[in-house]
Amino acid sequence: MVQNTIKANFLDIHSRKVYLAEIVYSECIESVKILSDKCDDKLNWVVPGFVDSHVHIESSMLSPEMFAKMVSKYGTIAAVCDPHEIANVCGEEGIDYMIESAKKSCIKLFFALPSCVPATSFETNGASIDSDTLEKYSDKVVALGEMMNYPGVIYNDAKVMSLIETARKYGLPIDGHAPGVKGENLDKYISAGVSTDHECFSYSEAVEKIAKGMKVIIREGSAARNLESLFPLLNDNIDDVMFCTDDSHPDDVIDRGHISRFVHYALSRGISIFDLYKPLLLTPNNHYGLQVGELRVGDRADFLVVDNLTSYNVLKSVVNGCDCTGIEKANAGYSSSNYVNTFVDRHFELSDFAVDRKSDLVRVIDVKDGELVSGQYLWSLRNKARYVEPSLDEDIVKVVVINRYDAAAKPVVGFIRGTGMKSESGAYGCSIAHDSHNVVIVGSDNWAITDCANKIFANRGGLCAVCGEEVVSMQLPIAGLMTDDNYEKVACEYSAIQKMIKEKLGVSLKAPFMTLSFMSLLVIPSLKIGDRGLFDVDKFKFVDLFVK
Repeated sequence: MVQNTIKANFLDIHSRKVYLAEIVYSECIESVKILSDKCDDKLNWVVPGFVDSHVHIESSMLSPEMFAKMVSKYGTIAAVCDPHEIANVCGEEGIDYMIESAKKSCIKLFFALPSCVPATSFETNGASIDSDTLEKYSDKVVALGEMMNYPGVIYNDAKVMSLIETARKYGLPIDGHAPGVKGENLDKYISAGVSTDHECFSYSEAVEKIAKGMKVIIREGSAARNLESLFPLLNDNIDDVMFCTDDSHPDDVIDRGHISRFVHYALSRGISIFDLYKPLLLTPNNHYGLQVGELRVGDRADFLVVDNLTSYNVLKSVVNGCDCTGIEKANAGYSSSNYVNTFVDRHFELSDFAVDRKSDLVRVIDVKDGELVSGQYLWSLRNKARYVEPSLDEDIVKVVVINRYDAAAKPVVGFIRGTGMKSESGAYGCSIAHDSHNVVIVGSDNWAITDCANKIFANRGGLCAVCGEEVVSMQLPIAGLMTDDNYEKVACEYSAIQKMIKEKLGVSLKAPFMTLSFMSLLVIPSLKIGDRGLFDVDKFKFVDLFVK
């Protein structure tokens, strides 16, 4: 590889010093020659890059290659990726796609094996992962992915404990997912070997978990944002902290940055840049055994060129000696004929979404804007019509879940309150529906819902919005979750569809698709809907749409 030389101000995070230096590098840092202990304000800075310690690439709607291109502009040069979403859709084929695609990316993408596939037995997904799968992938992953089934750990579920024992056999860290778990239950969870958690919402919860031996990964994504509430950890427990985005949409990354958002926030509040590199790089490297360069001689040439140590604007990202910022578009190497996907061929009629009246009282999902939880509202019907239809003046529309894996499965139709939809002939939906990713749609009439469903299935996955005869869609051909289109194009298309939903359909939700995608997550209270029916999470059982 060609040898390169750069003269710049140098941030040495190990000696905790700054100086003017000449850095010689190829794939590795070959030498760092100190020219002066005084920096030159006219020169740029060479600094280490950032690690995202927990991310679901699928949430960006981008292929691993295009995700890498996007985040490298903001200084992220490595990430620990949990392909939980595509694994629930395509199983090992999906995981293999992610690993192979990542090899062509411009940054370092490491993988954890998803631990909860399926995420729940109450809905239909596309695959199952167990300890035998982990045996097969033990040399391809750096961790066991987030153990969402914390009750299974606490109560010694056989499948869960087999996965954990296999991870421990291979010395793999076990990532956690235990929001609100504390006391004796937390003790059991940690004693099983779970070593991290990115679900802390309060400072006290995070402190307890750190005190008991966990690393807390502070999350700042598109939906869940915990940096502000957990910021005091950077003053009190910075050695036991890492950073992650978890789930981020491309428009949000373009607007707010990626891991760089943590850097700007922390520096503006007086955190030392030397201390900040513990959660940014050193702790993830040590915890997961990553091989991300730390700007020492002999390390891989992974670094950033920034303008200064105040604004920290990234001018160049270098990984293994290669400039990431010079790549215009990643070459995915896949064609539409060989994308991994699990969509069956289906076509729908108006009658598929009709709801026969069975009583005068209907259970309705009560959505809470900006939150993953939902309430339950009992709707008393005003008329005596044979079919139950939406009531826009009561802010009640239909919500539909359609099985993407089985062509014979009937759509499940319910009702939802709180979207703010105003259009009398409108609908929007997507094939991103955590965690099994069946198709979920909300709409004010059966015509729009039918058009929306047929478009999503014709596209083999993606997003769609319908207003009268106007149909706008965005294809996600990779498992119905991702595309290898340019990230700026994806961000633009996504923003345009959201704008249509808000302006033409009148939907008032801050993040219409993000909110919709969690209405079928049957592990978050209280009333949700899956491809098998309406589900009361508090009672942990299916319930009838009509109250008799």
